Amino acid sequence: MTVRNQYEFFSIESSFSNILKKTYFHSHKVRLLKICLPFLALIIALIFCWFTFFSISFSFDKVLLSHEEEEIAQLTMLNPRLESYTNFHKPYWIKAEKAFQDRKSSGIIGLKNITAEVPTKGQGQIFIDAQGGVYDNIKSHLQLNEPFTVTTKDGIIAKFIAANIDLSKSQFNTDQPVNIQSANFHLIANALQVCEKEQVMYFQRGVRIVLDKKEK
Repeated sequence: MTVRNQYEFFSIESSFSNILKKTYFHSHKVRLLKICLPFLALIIALIFCWFTFFSISFSFDKVLLSHEEEEIAQLTMLNPRLESYTNFHKPYWIKAEKAFQDRKSSGIIGLKNITAEVPTKGQGQIFIDAQGGVYDNIKSHLQLNEPFTVTTKDGIIAKFIAANIDLSKSQFNTDQPVNIQSANFHLIANALQVCEKEQVMYFQRGVRIVLDKKEK
């Protein structure tokens, strides 16, 4: 069964009430993203701040830019890892292959190859895999400018190409394709906005939902 935007018909015969029931049944899977996406931004921000705090003890890599003919010292840290507890007393961890900070822009920090394991309330677990991100500590803004994946313990996989996260406003935005799927559910959109303190999710442009027609 397929829905495209709000203007097309379902691809198989089904009553409208049955469609609503199936969509509502699967909606809890999408609601999980309202929890994990902002929390992803928060824990990455924590390690960025942690890196900034201890950056005075880090080593320096000197990079020569030929077109400017000047050396720029860059603070780097290999394999940073942060372990802590959520506000509901469950452990989480986040690590990266490399963290780096340009000394000329001390409020901006980058991470490469980020992985994390984050619990949810109840028995849920979220796994995060991001190729890279840049955090602006002054503006409380996180830019995930490379592909990243969010996976839940019960088999939901959400794939993103890029995203911008405003931590001060609890807003998540991407104008790149979004792909969310599980065994019996598949949602595709070309843009996503999470706002109003993670209470509302707007899937936009070319939205398509596929439900397993065999499911009761």
